[in-house]
Amino acid sequence: MTLDQLIFNYELAKTNAARPGSLEDRKTYFDLVGYYEKRIRAARTSALPPWIRMRGDQLPSGRFQ
Repeated sequence: MTLDQLIFNYELAKTNAARPGSLEDRKTYFDLVGYYEKRIRAARTSALPPWIRMRGDQLPSGRFQ
């Protein structure tokens, strides 16, 4: 899944969590928000040059930190 698709799914899950059909739906979408945040963070980290990852530098502050 591309980063664009992950971000789209993340935004969709946030919207669905804000307007759930039931409490169960809200929990499901809330869990999906966290899932997509982790996937986006991992995708952004893996896109960093290896020398930055090896040094343990952090990503710039932002939405998915």
